[in-house]
Amino acid sequence: MSSRIEQAELLKRQYTDKFVVVKSGVPELRRFSGLTGVVKTVNMSGRALVLFDGPADIGWYDIDPSFLTVVDRKS
Repeated sequence: MSSRIEQAELLKRQYTDKFVVVKSGVPELRRFSGLTGVVKTVNMSGRALVLFDGPADIGWYDIDPSFLTVVDRKS
């Protein structure tokens, strides 16, 4: 296995099914401020696919895990 695949698999184990919030100070992600999401999986590019709890938002967003903070539960 290549190191890129190994890294993606490690991230999958660390983040899949975890609740997350986006770290503050990332301008392109400020629309998710105050929202809790759940990581559905991590793709082979190493980006987390996150489903946020917005009332009308059913899209999954691929976000670099370094911009996410794992939280204990939905806030």
